Amino acid sequence: MRLAADDIARSLRGSWHLMTHGAEALPELDLTRDGFWRSFLAFALMLPATIAILAAVRLIAGLPNSAGLFTAPALALSVLAALALAILAVPTLLVALRPRLAQTPRFTSFVIAWNWAGIVSASLMAVPATVFAIGWAPPALAVVQSVFFAAIVMRLRYCVAQAVFGPELRGIALPLVAASLMLDYGVTRLFGLF
Repeated sequence: MRLAADDIARSLRGSWHLMTHGAEALPELDLTRDGFWRSFLAFALMLPATIAILAAVRLIAGLPNSAGLFTAPALALSVLAALALAILAVPTLLVALRPRLAQTPRFTSFVIAWNWAGIVSASLMAVPATVFAIGWAPPALAVVQSVFFAAIVMRLRYCVAQAVFGPELRGIALPLVAASLMLDYGVTRLFGLF
């Protein structure tokens, strides 16, 4: 099982289109069993975003990036684990709260869309991290930029949940977004980031 460039482009575009086209964009994603496993392989696409976020976290921790990004391996592993866990936490929470839902094709579609949207989300959050890490934004401006991009991420997460679960589970999208926000905060605190 491998990811082809066309599959990657279609899936990333499809996850972004969930914000503008809703459920109509779901067919752009590979919602098959292979697509499910490929969506986890796609986490490797988060590497550029991870590096940008790591550079920003190092500066916040008082570590110069000129010494090399990986001179604090525990910090690098923490950033990588936090990004992956931030994506995996919501589907895991759903499995814990609604085990029957986890056995449905709708849940599989949700995980696929959520994983691809997670890659888009990490890339979005890498933008203010990069601007801060290269010194183009002071910390206060970087926080404002991060909040702006986080709002886009929350909107994307809401649209993913709304598109997949639709009218049948109408009330689930907003609680999922709220849970994802709390889980993101918990993950960053767990790993001692920010």
